[in-house]
Order: sequence, then C-alpha cells, then structure tokens
Amino acid sequence: MPDIRRWPTLSIRASVLIGIALAVILPTAALWQMEERWTRKAQEPLVAQNRQAVLGLMTADLVTPLWTMDEAATLDRLKRGLLEPSVNSLRLTESRPLSTPVEFTQQGTVVGQGVRFQAEILHEGERLGELEIWFDPDQIEKALAERRAGTIQLAALQVLLSGLVLVVILTRRLLGPIERLKQQASQMASRGTVVPMDWNRRDELGQLGSHLNQVHAQVAELFDQLEGQKAELQRMALQDTLTGLPNRALFNELTRAAVATAQRDGKCLALLFIDLDRFKPVNDTYGHAAGDALLMALAKRLRAVVRCSDVVARLSGDEFTVLLHDASQWDQVSATADRVLKELEQPVSLQAGDVSVSASIGVAFYPADASDHETLVSYADTAMYAAKSMGGSRTSFFREEFNHQLQAALQLEAELRQALERDEFVLHYQPLVDARSGALMGCEALIRWQHPVRGLLSPFHFIPAAEQCGLISELGAWTIRHACQQIAAWKQAGLLFGTVAVNVSALEFRHHRLLDTLTSAIAEAGVRPGELEIELTESVLMTDIQTTQLIIERLHALGLPLFA
Repeated sequence: MPDIRRWPTLSIRASVLIGIALAVILPTAALWQMEERWTRKAQEPLVAQNRQAVLGLMTADLVTPLWTMDEAATLDRLKRGLLEPSVNSLRLTESRPLSTPVEFTQQGTVVGQGVRFQAEILHEGERLGELEIWFDPDQIEKALAERRAGTIQLAALQVLLSGLVLVVILTRRLLGPIERLKQQASQMASRGTVVPMDWNRRDELGQLGSHLNQVHAQVAELFDQLEGQKAELQRMALQDTLTGLPNRALFNELTRAAVATAQRDGKCLALLFIDLDRFKPVNDTYGHAAGDALLMALAKRLRAVVRCSDVVARLSGDEFTVLLHDASQWDQVSATADRVLKELEQPVSLQAGDVSVSASIGVAFYPADASDHETLVSYADTAMYAAKSMGGSRTSFFREEFNHQLQAALQLEAELRQALERDEFVLHYQPLVDARSGALMGCEALIRWQHPVRGLLSPFHFIPAAEQCGLISELGAWTIRHACQQIAAWKQAGLLFGTVAVNVSALEFRHHRLLDTLTSAIAEAGVRPGELEIELTESVLMTDIQTTQLIIERLHALGLPLFA
C-alpha cells in the first residue's frame, strides 16, 4: 500500500486547476488521436487521387507545346507544375531524338526524392514523351501537424477559460467560506469570547458554519464548567471539605513557606498540634453526623480564638494544627494555648444535646526546637502525645526527652512484633482457692513476656504499648489460643483445674476478631462450657452499651460466662 504522506499537499485551488486541465486535455488528446487515425485513413486515397489528377492535368497541358515543339511553352508548363505545394520535383523526357530530359525541383529538394508518379504524353496515339513527378511524402503529416497545433491551441484556450471561470466560482462559493470556517475554528481553539459568525447561506457550507456556531457555544459553556470544576477540585485538594479549613497538603505548603520567611527575616514560629480527647465516644453515642457538627463548631472556635495572620488547619479526623507567626515570647504562646483549651472545652449545643470535649495540645518552636517545617510538625505531634499520655486536657511543650521516649516506644513495638513471631510469650496460671474449704476453684491466665535480653516482663511493661500500636488483638488471640490448649492438655492428663479465666482489654473486646478467635480456639481444643470464662473491666461494660450488649449475647451463646 503506497504511503500517502509522500504525496505533495496541494491547495484546493491548485487541485481544481489541475483537475480542469486533466479533464480538458485528456479527452482532447484522446479525441485527437482518434481523429488523426480517421483523418489519415480518409486522406490517403484523396491525396493519391489528387496526385493522380495533378499528373493528368500536367500531362494534358504539355501535349500541345510538345506537339508544336514550343520549348518556351513547355518550360512554362513545367514551372507552373511546381506551384503545386505537394510537388517536390519533376522530370520531362521527350521522345524526340537527341533531346535531353528537363528537370525542375523545389528549393531544398533533389530529383527523385519523394513519392514517384509517371505518365506518358500521347497525341492521337503517338507518344510525345514521359512525365515523372515526385510528390512530398510528408504531405499528410504536415496537414495533420497543422490540425494538431490548432487542436492544442483550442484545448489551451478551453483550460484557461474554464480555469478562470471556476476559480472565480470556487473563490466566492468555496474558498471564501472555507477561510471563514478556519477563522471560526480558530476562535473555538482560542477559548475566547464567543462571537458567532453570520451564515446566511443555505448550502452545505452554510449549514456547517451554523453547526459550528452551535458547537462553539457548547464548547465555551463546557470550558466554563471545566474551569468551575477545576477551581472546585483545587479547593477540595487544598481545603478540608467539612470545616473549610486548610487540609494537610495546604498546611504543609503554608508551613514550609512560613519557615522560609522566618528564616529570612530572623523570626520565630510556634506550632500547636491539637488532638481532641473523648471524641470517639461522641461518634459512637450520637452518630457521625453529630461528630461532624461538633468538628465544624470547634473549627469556628479555633479560627476565632487566634489572630487573622495565624493558620488554622484540620489534618485528619479530630486533629487540628495552629501555626502562630512572630511567636518569640514563650508566655504569649502558652497563653494562646490556654485560650484554645478553654474554648474547646466549652459545651457545644447539638440536636442531641450539649456535648463537651477536651483537647491535648503539643507545642514546638522554630528555630528553637526544629530547623525545618517537617521536623516542626513532627515535634509538635510528639509533644501532643506526651500531653495525652499525662491524661489529656493539657498543653505540653516539646522537650528532647520526648524523642527518646518515642524512639523507645517504636523500639518496643518492633520487639513486640518479633516476640509474637518468635512465640516469646508465656502464660502463668494463678490458682483461685475457696478460702473456707481450700478447694481449687479455678485459675487465672496471666501473660508474661520472656524477653531475650530483659528477662521475664509483667503485662505492665508491654500491654499499654500493645494497645497503642494496635497489637493488642493479636496478643489477646495468642492468649486465648494457648489458654484453650492448656485446658485440653490438663483434661488429657486427668487433672482438675476448675475454670480458666482470661482477661480481655477494652480494645480487644470490641475488635471484630475476638469472637472468631474464641470460636475457633474452643472448637480446636474441645473446651466445654464452664471451663473458660472471660474477665472484663467495668469501663468496658459502661461504654458503647449497645455494642457491648450484642457482643455479650454472642459470648453467652458460646457458653462463656463473663465476670467484671
């Protein structure tokens, strides 16, 4: 298949002119070829007859001069014979004794060149001589050449006139409208103001122009919609959809810019990292709609309690940040943090009633604590966790020792994960004895960590860390499985053990894996009702009563008693 890209690109005007030329020249050339063959075929006998007639006339014209031996008249007749354009040369040979042949030729020819015709000159049966005439062999070709030249001139005139007429028509009816269509398309691409063109034509180009006007209007409307959606997407990408505050992405950019400006001007910054206390119970008790309403109300309070030049942002969930500019005075920052705490602790009126929460605030300074914006946010976050670990509803300023505590917590989390993989935990069973009879009533399974370096550790050293890093459910599942395996081992050995009690924390109790773990462990070990019981704290039973009741009912269905 030929590559059409190699063909030259022609304009419409040039293409039309070439088409006209081909449309006129090709049929004319074909017609000329056919007519030439027909003409040649028709002219050949006519030329032969004409030559024979010329020969006959000259022969008859020479009879009298030759009979009377009038030499001058004879020569005159011969010269008049050369006036015939088709005659190249002639020769007269008389029959008289001692006579010499008489020859006449056209200029540029010689005797004997051409088509030869001859005839005898007779007078009453007596031979007077012989006449030879040589005719032009190209007589027909010359006539055809003249006709061909005329045909070519006519074809050229037709091409010229047709081209002029069609170019005028094309310019007015096609090229001009196409140029307007190009301008209209350029306006569409420019995304400028819509200026529809007036198309009063009723032909196809007029219909196309009117359609482009409609498309132009629709495209302009679509561009407006896209610009609006783009602006909305940019707003959504940089603002929190619930509170309208800057989100994490925008806050990071603002903090980066503020740190750069403070570094240039030698100023100080303070970052308040705020996390709400007791926010999850609000969601669990009143629903997420109430939680959202609470967050919006608290966001307005935060915005109102700080300066207009300060930045308030919502990072995620119930986490907020406040970036204070020109924070060179520690006591002023502390006073601002106290105002924020008091403002957030004020009750918020919701449809379900008044709701109160508190907050834990961590504070870090630039450049006193951190030298870049990422470290500033990280240190304020670390200080906030320190405030929360001290009971919340307070402000904690970053100290270097917090980093050591954080590193220790991260190290402990990593060791806990390894301990679960290496099965470093053990269960110790504390017996429960009837004080009056001394009989064994059962035992309580107590988990211990056989640390490879620090030795045997009590739950006090690792349970809080497991709850904080989310490993408490895996640790509880390990405890339940091994307690059930121990029950099966005692039963197989024929030992009386009463009831084995297992402690379950609040986080573990509400985890979706608890019921599945209990069901599979009881089934695998063959534990019967009354051989295993679950111990809960009173705080577990008092929070999220509806969910707690549902879980208790499912535990009772498994034959597991509960004790608080």
